Amino acid sequence: MTIVQVFNQYSFLLLPAIALAIVAAVLLRRRARPSFWVAWGAVLFGVVAYALLSRVPQTATVKLDTAADIRMAIRTAGRPVLVEFYSNY
Repeated sequence: MTIVQVFNQYSFLLLPAIALAIVAAVLLRRRARPSFWVAWGAVLFGVVAYALLSRVPQTATVKLDTAADIRMAIRTAGRPVLVEFYSNY
């Protein structure tokens, strides 16, 4: 896995982490008052809570060969189904 693929897959977590690290470095350098650190902690808590609560559900890939198999899978799924057709022609 290349660095671009890692960044693409985890940018949702990396970008806020980098931004919060930069803000923390500025607060440390300026010897900020505790109220600024409380605000920074609240933002950190919000970002972590948002990341945990907005996880994307995992998908399952099933290979179905016939139209009857596809119809049966859609009927018995019990949840929304995305059917994607692939042809290498």
